[in-house]
Amino acid sequence: MNTEELQKQIFVTPAEFAYLTGRTLKSVRNLMDRAQLPVHREGMPGSKRPKRFIMLQEYWDAVAHCRALITPEERHYIDRLMHDKATYRRTTGNKHNVLKRNSRNTLSHGRA
Repeated sequence: MNTEELQKQIFVTPAEFAYLTGRTLKSVRNLMDRAQLPVHREGMPGSKRPKRFIMLQEYWDAVAHCRALITPEERHYIDRLMHDKATYRRTTGNKHNVLKRNSRNTLSHGRA
């Protein structure tokens, strides 16, 4: 199964999820244990070790509105965008002045 088909699946195994997101398998299992990923359990009622699958589509919906669950590669890409001068000026606007501690000159300078 190629990556595009895998990304459209409803349930994926922890190994497939680790492959898709670039995380280690150990970190994915840790996220599942700490209930930070939407998990679907499959097995007999009351079984000690049910098979666990990650609900991938719910994860994509959650990540679309949250930056807390991004991978280091994604964080590096976002940081590069933020440090790029053209992008930085576009997002913050041209009037970007840094206020230093205890400096009254910058405040009074803007009014005069």
